[in-house]
Order: sequence, then C-alpha cells, then structure tokens
Amino acid sequence: MSTRTDDREAQALRARIELLGSWVEATVGALADHVARQLSGATPRRGDLDIEPHCRALLEQREVPLAGAGFVAERGVLRDAPYWLEWWTADPEIGIESCRRLAADTDPESVGFRDYTELPWFVTPRTTGAIQMTGPYVDYVCTDEHALTVTQPVMARTAFLGVVGVDVLAATVERLLGADFDAAEGRHVIVNRVGRVVASTDLEHVVGDLVRGLPDSAWFTGRRRPRDGDGSTWRFLTCGELPLAVLTATTRR
Repeated sequence: MSTRTDDREAQALRARIELLGSWVEATVGALADHVARQLSGATPRRGDLDIEPHCRALLEQREVPLAGAGFVAERGVLRDAPYWLEWWTADPEIGIESCRRLAADTDPESVGFRDYTELPWFVTPRTTGAIQMTGPYVDYVCTDEHALTVTQPVMARTAFLGVVGVDVLAATVERLLGADFDAAEGRHVIVNRVGRVVASTDLEHVVGDLVRGLPDSAWFTGRRRPRDGDGSTWRFLTCGELPLAVLTATTRR
C-alpha cells in the first residue's frame, strides 16, 4: 500500500465527514431557531413549546438516520417547570415507526432525578456558546449503542434557554462513509479530539477505543506521531472545524 493511496483514501474520508458535519450543524441550528421562536415570550411555559412535529420529521428523514432529537431547558427558564426535557428517540434501522418520547425524570425531589445541567453536553454549550459534540459513548438511556450527541445553545438575545441536539449512532456514521470506507485498503481510524475512536478500517481499533499519545498540538500541526509500541506512525488529517480527525497508520514490521 503506497503512501499516496493512503492519503487519497484519507482525503476522501475527510470530505465525507465534513459533509456529514455540515448537515448536522445546519439541522441542529434550525432546531435551535425553532425553539427560540417558541420561547421568545417574557415568561414561557411548557405549553409554549411544541417541538414534537419538528423532531419527528428529523427522525423520519433518511438522509442521515438519527437516533434522537430534542430540547433540554435551562433550570428555571420555564415558569411552570424548574427542569424540562423533551427528547424523541427512534431506532435508525426501523425509522419513524419506532419513535417515542424519552421518559425522563425532571422532578428534582425524585430519587431517580439526575441534574442534566451538570453534564458536559449541556455545560459546554452554555459556557462557550458554541456547538458541542459529545462521544462516542455507550448510550445506556436510549440505544445501548455507541452514539454521538451534538448539542447547541438556544439563545433569546443574550439569555441562555437551554440546548437542542441530535443523536447519531457511530454505526450510522460508518455506514454514511459509504464506499470510501468499505473499499479502503489502508488503516484509517476516525477519532474525536481526545482520541476516542468513532469509526475504523483497522481491526486493531474498534469504536469506543482510546488511541493514546495524541497531544493537542497534533490537531494543529499535522505532524507524524509514533503509535504506542507497535511500530506505527499516525498521519493526522483534521476535518475542518469539526472535533474529528482521520488518522492513517503506516506500520513498519
């Protein structure tokens, strides 16, 4: 396998990832605008929020099959609910027929309550004002599969109202990479910013694995870094503004 062939494959994978990222960003942005318009009043209530049709439409479309979509309110934003979460889920393999609303406990006095305002997918958009990708992680609440959750803050002027987001299964990402992924001959591993594997053509790295020894500087310099102990060299190819990179391994045996 030549370096030139490896690089062509990596470039093709990056192009597909960037297209997928653009679609997700536009989709989450539209959902944020939709919720912001509904909660634009001075003292919004739960009854002002009607996102089920929008979320069902997202779960019904097949361009990028989603596993979930919804809105999670900042504490105290809704006058009649200190905490509020509306999240709709579906099995991407089945489609809209499997759609259901997530049964979340939003009563802070309940034994099963968990304060979502302290979780990274909520805290980071609130703190930075930017879109956030969390995962891959095993989603034990909804799918029991490795998933990516993309969340974006919902704003009314300068007020933070909460976050909207979508769930994409790691298996869906792999399928959407299509022929460029299935036919790849090189060892390519797609990782998030901390080195967690999202998809891989390398049997030594499966979804959820952590590729260690990837310093932050590697995201920006693109320089070659030695792989831990197996005689490999990773070449880095970042995916635009996305917190993802394609690692291509060349093994010396």
